[in-house]
Amino acid sequence: MPRSPHRALHRNWDLSSLSYKGFAITPRTFQIRGSGRWTLDLLIGRHKSLRAFSGSTTYPTEEAAVKGCHAFAQRIIDGCVPNYSVDDLL
Repeated sequence: MPRSPHRALHRNWDLSSLSYKGFAITPRTFQIRGSGRWTLDLLIGRHKSLRAFSGSTTYPTEEAAVKGCHAFAQRIIDGCVPNYSVDDLL
């Protein structure tokens, strides 16, 4: 499968999933090729349903990106991020 020239996919999918208020949060961050920065990309799941979320923030390390994904997901679940919702997963 050809890779996108804009992204280097991160192949280690064992990235610190956690549970928060009954939702599963799974970071799916990847390193942006050429920049060395990591993305804010994640999945939030509940009751066999998943929704993908992303943001424009980037991080200098994978560890920082995973922590950023967790914090962003928790804010989404708490209803603190305008235009982002998990209501359909309830």
